[in-house]
Amino acid sequence: MRVAVTSGRLGSLLAAGLIAAGHEVLRLVEGVPQGPHERHWEPEAGRIDDPGLSDVDAVANLYESSVWTRWTDEVRDQIRGSQVTGTLTVVSHLEPDGRCQRFANLSATSFYGDRGDDVLDADSRAGTGWLADSTAAWEAAARHAPVSTVLWRTPAVFGVGGGAWERRRAGLLSGRLGHGQQWRSWVHVDDWVAAAVLLLEGTTEGPVALAAPQPVRDVDLVAALARAYGRRPGLPVPEALLRARFGRDLTEQVLMASQRVTPRILPHELGFTYRFGDLDAALADLARPRS
Repeated sequence: MRVAVTSGRLGSLLAAGLIAAGHEVLRLVEGVPQGPHERHWEPEAGRIDDPGLSDVDAVANLYESSVWTRWTDEVRDQIRGSQVTGTLTVVSHLEPDGRCQRFANLSATSFYGDRGDDVLDADSRAGTGWLADSTAAWEAAARHAPVSTVLWRTPAVFGVGGGAWERRRAGLLSGRLGHGQQWRSWVHVDDWVAAAVLLLEGTTEGPVALAAPQPVRDVDLVAALARAYGRRPGLPVPEALLRARFGRDLTEQVLMASQRVTPRILPHELGFTYRFGDLDAALADLARPRS
């Protein structure tokens, strides 16, 4: 299968996983293409260089902007614009009778909003708040695709820079956040890639939670990180300090939001086996020195 993979912080990892699984990969890049396996695209301008997506069998869209900054009106426009407009750029290049008949689009567990102790899965309703609304709009854009579409509803991916993982691992937010009782959903990067490849190869449609089977409370995540990296847990970070540093919106809708996501489709319907379904095992692997 020839798969187009868009730019995005998970793009190179997914591309490597697809190649390891025996697929050919075409990277959509925002810079100058470096050879026949790259093609220029402008996700927020609606353009993909010829021949577009007419010469691939599937496409995986991972394009998004980071939420890790204060949410000014300009930042909100950038986040939603990257998600919705980037997705519609891909969708507009798909043909119902064309060669490409499989589309996978990144999504996020921010779809659920702050849900306390509720147990959530792919069938759970959307939450409230700006970020939940934005994620729902992202998914709605992907549903316009005229081909078979799966939505990768993704939590924090442990082992990938640029998000929550990087900040917690590096010690920038190494203590419990606020009261520490909010639920954290997570997944090891190797399991995310393996699950994404499986879903892209398959026929499952609609949202799928690409989360590990054991969500944990924030305070327990802090303790597990300390064990894995041989350090003491960091000092608790009061919610007021988080608001001062990151702003009210990011604090309420990301740092203090509780999302207890449990996967159903991957393990129970598709028979997916996690390599790192246990948090301590996942963190031990990531803390291990790489050669």
